[in-house]
Amino acid sequence: MSDLTSYMKGASNLPAISDEVAGQALATVGEDVTTGSGGIDFLTFSGKSGAYALGQRKETPDPDQLYLVEPLSVVEGWVCWKKSKPVGRYEWSIYKRDELAIPKSDLEDHDVTADGDGWKPSIGFGMATLDGSGTPVKFSLNSVSGRNVLGDLIKEIGVRQLNKEPHLPIVTLGAEQFEAQDKVNWKPVLDVEAWVTRKACEAYFAGDMSDDDLLDGKAPKKKAAKRKKK
Repeated sequence: MSDLTSYMKGASNLPAISDEVAGQALATVGEDVTTGSGGIDFLTFSGKSGAYALGQRKETPDPDQLYLVEPLSVVEGWVCWKKSKPVGRYEWSIYKRDELAIPKSDLEDHDVTADGDGWKPSIGFGMATLDGSGTPVKFSLNSVSGRNVLGDLIKEIGVRQLNKEPHLPIVTLGAEQFEAQDKVNWKPVLDVEAWVTRKACEAYFAGDMSDDDLLDGKAPKKKAAKRKKK
């Protein structure tokens, strides 16, 4: 996955596509799923305990930490579980779904026999911490409840983008208990603190906008034009 912070600073390593095409892809995320790279912290969530773990050290994230979600980093894929361990994984950008998506019928057999194991669809995206460091974070889930939470946010992003509204969400991480099949489990909660524009994000990562101004939805300040030397 591309480095979110680099992209915000002007790199061109994420898809260059129109709002309409991106919005349509985001609004249909997950519908076709069933037919780490260096420098990125991976965020995981436990449906059994409701706990998040960040990076190789499995640190507990600050519950007040703000994360900016990058819609251009949304991915779909498959994860195969066997005896509580992932033994296979495929992933692709939703913007290259027609080229790269793999139907379940084409996935290899890992000789999975236990109930609940096997290939599961996954959804994920990249985020950046709004703490001055802009650390890239990747968050993906393959549980039903987790996919629903991420999918709902991604689809809302797509609808807002199609409507020409600020569509990049700034979120905090939470968790919520629920009961399914007489068992108590946990699902992630992503509370949206603000919806912001891409121009505002670029200004923020360039150091031209404060945290408060970004959260308040203020427009980036226009830079004064340089006078030509006579």
